[in-house]
Amino acid sequence: MANKDYYKILGVSKNASQTEIKKAYHKLAHKYHPDKSGGDTDKFKEITEAYSVLSDPRKRAAYDQFGVGANGAGTGGFPGGGFSGFSATGGPAHGWGGDFSRGFDFSDIFSDFFEGFSSFSSDGEPTPGWGSRTKREEGGFPKERGTDVQIDMEISFIEMARGVEKTISLYKLQRCSKCKGKGAEKEEDLEKCSVCHGTGRIERKISIGFGSISQIVTCRSCRGRGFQVKKKCSSCHSTGVTKEKVEIKIIVPPGVETGNILRIQGQGEESRDGISGDLFVRIRVSDHPYFKRFGADISYEKEITLTQALLGVRVEVPTLNGNEKINIPPLTPDGTEFRMKGKGIQTGKTGPRGDEVIKIRIKMPRRISSRARKLLDNLKSEGF
Repeated sequence: MANKDYYKILGVSKNASQTEIKKAYHKLAHKYHPDKSGGDTDKFKEITEAYSVLSDPRKRAAYDQFGVGANGAGTGGFPGGGFSGFSATGGPAHGWGGDFSRGFDFSDIFSDFFEGFSSFSSDGEPTPGWGSRTKREEGGFPKERGTDVQIDMEISFIEMARGVEKTISLYKLQRCSKCKGKGAEKEEDLEKCSVCHGTGRIERKISIGFGSISQIVTCRSCRGRGFQVKKKCSSCHSTGVTKEKVEIKIIVPPGVETGNILRIQGQGEESRDGISGDLFVRIRVSDHPYFKRFGADISYEKEITLTQALLGVRVEVPTLNGNEKINIPPLTPDGTEFRMKGKGIQTGKTGPRGDEVIKIRIKMPRRISSRARKLLDNLKSEGF
């Protein structure tokens, strides 16, 4: 435990910014969340433990100086794991260094230990508040937040350029409509928790050699809810949530790119307390048969004949909003580009539009007739 490298666990450098740490944690949490297919409870515990330390400037500073024990990490949040920072005599344990038993103010470091404390229950499930922020009801009971959901969505090139609204069907957890998340078959099947007496928390004393301190932790018996269930709900089997099919409208703004992720707040899975996570939609833009994208601009190659290039011609070209005609002047070389202002991709809902670039390609004839050859010979003699 003492050798845990929180930076290595999150895959960041020791001088990583808070933004980099948060981004790394979110990526790993999505990957290893126990509720997801292929999730890993132990790995999820580990990365959340690392994030809880590195995301807090004071905890991170203590960890950088003193190591894992400086934040109570690696002991399972104290319960059942003891206190690894000090020896039985009250002095610092091996690895801390120095004499902290004289003239040292422990109040700040202890406040770090217990601030925002959360842990896993004996059955491996996180207690309310693990891995996500919680809200508090009146009376102080923690309220759980639902899990975030990520999906992939493919849109066409034209939908990307114009923006689109799509409706998707998704199966996700919703608060049980029968028991309203309580988990009991009937209201009378709820009884006050005999362990915490309805408070949702219990006091735990921790010996640190030279004395003891009190710690208020979430009651594991009732998961901090203050009540226990005598008869389980027949719909959700006391989980408080059921899998339901829902329809969600997703507005994709114009100009998105493959790999962009849209965040739709409150459209993730719902917890038994009725608080939803967020829905993350990863976009994939399909290729267009003839348009190419360059930022907000699009390009199109128009093929014309040799005589059209020499004499000039008015041709029809496709745009994102239908066909339009442009003039090709005489003696236009191969590769010449013509720009149609404002015919490209909209940037955001109110931003400017890019341009459409028409690139001319001259189609050379496969063979030359005898009459055409005579005409070309005459042109050649005139300097063409």
